[in-house]
Amino acid sequence: MRIFRRCVTVLAVSTCVFVLMQLLGGTHCFDCGARVGFPFAYMQQGTYSTNGHTLWRGFLADGFVSAGIGVLLMCGRNAVKGQRR
Repeated sequence: MRIFRRCVTVLAVSTCVFVLMQLLGGTHCFDCGARVGFPFAYMQQGTYSTNGHTLWRGFLADGFVSAGIGVLLMCGRNAVKGQRR
C-alpha cells in the first residue's frame, strides 16, 4: 500500500508540473500556426487554411521531463524526511 501511495503522489506531482510547464509556455492565438508547449512543442495550431495537429514526440518528451521532475522532487523530499529522523 505504501508503494501505491508513493506512485500516486509522484503521478500527481508530475501532472501538476506538466500543467505548470504548459502555462509558462506562452500565449495561444487563433490563426498564427504557432507551436504550443514548454520545453518541447507538443501541438501545432492551425490557421484558416490548415488544421492543427499533435506533435507526439514533444508530448512524450514533456511527459518524461515532468515525470522526471516529479521523481526528483519526491526523492528530495524523502532524503530530507530521512535526515530528520
